[in-house]
Amino acid sequence: MGTGAFSNVEAERDISVTVANDASAYLGIQPGDGPNGNYADTTSNDALAISLTDDNNNIGSGVAGGEGINTNAVTSIGDIFKIQNQGTQEVDVAVTPLAYGDIDGQIFPPDIDGALAVLLEPQNPDEVEVDIEWGVIWPGIPVPEEVSFIGIKGLSPGDELRFNLIALALPSSAIGSVEVSDEIQITAKQP
Repeated sequence: MGTGAFSNVEAERDISVTVANDASAYLGIQPGDGPNGNYADTTSNDALAISLTDDNNNIGSGVAGGEGINTNAVTSIGDIFKIQNQGTQEVDVAVTPLAYGDIDGQIFPPDIDGALAVLLEPQNPDEVEVDIEWGVIWPGIPVPEEVSFIGIKGLSPGDELRFNLIALALPSSAIGSVEVSDEIQITAKQP
């Protein structure tokens, strides 16, 4: 009668791991499906980048000739990018920051040559049945609580959250004097 005990085992097994670009990774970070997805470009290392400049290979002087947003106007671009759970389990996702800005001049006393504000907004949280949490992650910087952080609880496999972009530049002298060049951080973890 055997006991199942053993002194030594040697076995060989296969392991296969690849590294994928943002669009193909388990947490997919992809351009939007419609024409506004062209405002999302890829960097030299295949990471997604939102680019409303003439450096964007999808727009700029190539496709339509645009080089930036209008001054003295609110620009809204729907479905610019999406985050999709391409894994096998539900995840909680955090996106930060959602608000960006630049000011050329001084606020007190007011002497502003240009101001630019950019906001990322979730487009379809009701469609994917996730819980959204808003919060502040910029300690010490006066930003509205509801715009600086978003937590997405329970993004199921196959579900995606789409984002819009809203921008405002004031006054006309803002052309060439203000710009946003920053990063968005997207993290995901199993609940």
